[in-house]
Order: sequence, then C-alpha cells, then structure tokens
Amino acid sequence: MNSTELKTAAHAAWEEHDEALAEQHFLAALAIDEQDAVTNYDLALLYKYQSRWAESLRYNRRTTELNPEDEAAWWNMGIAATAMADWETAAKAWAFFGVTLPLNAAENAAPDLKLGLIPVRITQGDQVELLWANRLDPARAQIVSVPMPDCGVRYQDIVLIDGAPRGTRELNGKDVPVFDWLEFWQRANYSTYVLEANVPSALEANTLDEMIAESDMALEDWGSNVQMLCKACSEGTPHEHHDTASEATVAWQPERQFGVAALNDQALADVLDAWQAAHPEVEITEVYNALDAQEDDAENDDMNEAAQ
Repeated sequence: MNSTELKTAAHAAWEEHDEALAEQHFLAALAIDEQDAVTNYDLALLYKYQSRWAESLRYNRRTTELNPEDEAAWWNMGIAATAMADWETAAKAWAFFGVTLPLNAAENAAPDLKLGLIPVRITQGDQVELLWANRLDPARAQIVSVPMPDCGVRYQDIVLIDGAPRGTRELNGKDVPVFDWLEFWQRANYSTYVLEANVPSALEANTLDEMIAESDMALEDWGSNVQMLCKACSEGTPHEHHDTASEATVAWQPERQFGVAALNDQALADVLDAWQAAHPEVEITEVYNALDAQEDDAENDDMNEAAQ
C-alpha cells in the first residue's frame, strides 16, 4: 500500500477499535513519508488516548517542527509533557498560547496557575460523573467535589484533562466549559465516606458542613447536589427539564445521604460526635468508608510492582 492507502487503513482500523493495527499502518505511512505532519499528529493522538505519553510527546513535537502553526499539536504536546512532569517542555507548549508557566528548577515543583473552577467529566467504563475542580494549569485540575464512590475518584485528586471543552455548566451566572478527564495525575490521601442520617432541617446540615470544613474535610449533600442527566445534557448544556426543580425536591427531606472526604475514621468520628452533641435531634443511621485511600493506594502499588 502507498502512504495514502496506509493512512486510510489506519483510520479505518482505529474506528474499529483495532488500535494496534492503526499504529502499525501509521508507522508504515511515516516510513514512506516521515515529513507528513498530519500523520505525525494522528499517531501522537492515538498515543495520547492510550496514555503512552513519551511517544505522544515525541510525535507531537515532530508535528510542531513540521507545522509550527498546528495549535492542536502544541496543546497535545503540553498535555503529554504535563503527564510526564516535564515542565520545561510544557512551558514551551503553553507559551504558544500565551500562557506563562513559572518554572522552579531547584524543586521541580508542579505549578499552580490558579485558573479557577471548572467542571470535569470523569468517565470510567459506564460510570460518568461531573465534578468541580480547581484548574491548576491548562492540563491539570484538582477535584474539590466529593465524588460518588463508584466514580473511583477522591476529593483532592489531581487529574489530567483534555484540551477540547465539551458542553458547559453555570457558575455564578456564567457558563464555564466542561473538560474531559484523561487519567489520574496524582492521587490524594482522602477516603470517601457515606453518611446516612435523619436530619430534621437544613440548620443541622449547615452546622455539619461548617464543622467538616473547619476540620480540613469536605462534605457533599448527595441528596440535594447530585443530578442525573441525560447523555445530551451531560455532554452539552442541561436543558429545561433538568433545571426546573419539582416541589418534591424543593421541600426538605429529612432522610439525607452525605458524602464526606476525610483522612481517617477518627477524624470523621470526632466531628460527628460534636455534631450530635450540638444537635441531639439528629439520628445517624449509618457511616461507612466507601472508597478507602490506603487500600486503593496499596492496590496501585501492587499493580506497579507486578508491571515491573
């Protein structure tokens, strides 16, 4: 096959989810014409979605050499460099977009540009959840919501995000873009606890929120803050039937389910004891650790050792 036929076959294989064959065809096409910027970019993109960051960085860099005005290649080079904590290369990539990345060569510290809150779409298999996060730089964000346990993400996890926004959410009266996550960049030490309680009014819930915040933990009222969306709304802007609250959701429901991010059992137990002392009318029905940070990290360590 000639170069054109190989590239066509590569894209056909990619669409059929045969990524190994797609890679083989792209490489064969480049063996014929290594100066083809488009094929270099396509191969880099394939590696990006496989989290093969060294290869993605290599071919994105080559694309920018061949086509210095290719914005997508510069952005994906920044993502790949960030995934590898190659801050010097990331700084060069973001400079193309007018973003200055401060470098601390002595400590090689990860930068925090304080780019504001953004919603991040976490997709793992069939599980999809939108979480609020502080954007640290163009390619990283730190989760500030308490995710549902099935999501697998924890409060304060830092995740790598893609560059192209898909959909919007409202924040302080303004639409902000939603970004898709790519993978974990750094795991946090927080565990996710589920707290089920009979809470007579919003007063008691607000007290718990304040106590949790003062103890360097985080609280999410899953009874009021979690909203199920259709696929179109998840990937776009929620439309009217999702934005209109019914009387049932407006009225206070005493049976509440909260998500709590805490570093350990005792820290949470101390706050709950103080909460019930302040509001003896509250009845805690169940508390359990639904996503244990230590167990999760141990599993990751075992997997890393097995891979070595």
